[in-house]
Amino acid sequence: MVEQEGIRGTVSRREKKKRKKLELAMEVLSETGDRMAPIVGYFPSGYDPLAAGADPDVNVYRNKSKPNRLELVVRPPDCNVEFVGKSYAGEAAMPQLCTYALGVLDKETQTLKIVPIAANKILRLEPRLVNGDGERTEAGEEVIIDENKEHPMAELTQLYGTKKAKMVASKWKSIKRKVDDPSVLGSLEVGTESNLNDEASKDIEEPLVRNIPPYDASAVTPHNAYPLHKIILKGERSYLKDILETLKSEPNDGYNSKFWEENHYPCFVIHRLNKLRDMQDEAEKTQFASILSYITHLINFRKVAESVRWKSYRDYDKAMSEFMIPNVIFHRFLSIFLDPISNVLSSTKSQLLISYILVLTLHADDFRTDSADIEKDLAMTRASLKPYYLQLGCQVYKEGPFKKSLMTLPVPLVFKAQKRRVRW
Repeated sequence: MVEQEGIRGTVSRREKKKRKKLELAMEVLSETGDRMAPIVGYFPSGYDPLAAGADPDVNVYRNKSKPNRLELVVRPPDCNVEFVGKSYAGEAAMPQLCTYALGVLDKETQTLKIVPIAANKILRLEPRLVNGDGERTEAGEEVIIDENKEHPMAELTQLYGTKKAKMVASKWKSIKRKVDDPSVLGSLEVGTESNLNDEASKDIEEPLVRNIPPYDASAVTPHNAYPLHKIILKGERSYLKDILETLKSEPNDGYNSKFWEENHYPCFVIHRLNKLRDMQDEAEKTQFASILSYITHLINFRKVAESVRWKSYRDYDKAMSEFMIPNVIFHRFLSIFLDPISNVLSSTKSQLLISYILVLTLHADDFRTDSADIEKDLAMTRASLKPYYLQLGCQVYKEGPFKKSLMTLPVPLVFKAQKRRVRW
């Protein structure tokens, strides 16, 4: 064992003796007007140009007015994605605590050339889409996309996104697939009622310019101004009998609002249950119950959508489990009130949702309603709700002094322009 160790030590010393020292002439190059320092870029997405096979197209751009601003663009062949690194934005714009340089050793000439990296920056190459003509996509420019293919941003997320981004994209894809499913909304055909005249039963084909429910500005009665069969579709009415069933199963103290609040019914609906109980005509009672039930589902859907909009989690299925919104009605809400791009309740869609609720409250109160109950359900003040009523064509009506002001709907509809307050 001792001899073997000695032999090993001799071999290692011989290997050391074989190493030759090089005497190098070191030259430090600096950037001049006609000579540019090298730029280093890296791909955080995992893209490897060598593994791709073909050499990518590499270009460097310098700002004419600000020469210290550089852009490194790497374009893989036959691809609609390019990688861009900027020296004036993102990671490269952070304070640089180290100075970087690139050393090139030439053993034949025994020279070591040290070249500083341009602006001491190492650029992070981020992916960017290009359009069908091969040009980069600017803000506001339309990208030519095949409708049969998946959205390019979804492809980028699957290729280069983080685990959390992929999980969120998968959830939104599932929601989008439910909204676009024709089997869900196929049975919701537009129906007609016997008490509606021929003019009101016709489809409103003119585009809705205003962000309000379907309306007929030339209607001579308030009921036809906002046709109920255009808001609550014929295929939905069989799913709006929950209030009638709850009335039959309510306990002896069911007149107490606590029982109805525990079943997630809003204040507006609870205060109109006595009116529902007193109705004798079954057809009228069923229609009134469907209006109250639809108001309940809209208000509860708004609660869930607002929580999804402002909180970190995204769980629309909570509306199905906790608030017991019927599946058909729930998916129609998703298709109407979710923004098609962000798939959340945007400010514009939120205004549309509130308008739907207010129109149905007008129907429930025979178009002379006190907004106190719905203010509590929507957590909004009377002043904040007034513009929504004016948007619908409503007017404030007051019977006399010391009387409550009511909201009415005169016909034909007259939409007044909103005045904006100017702050000085």
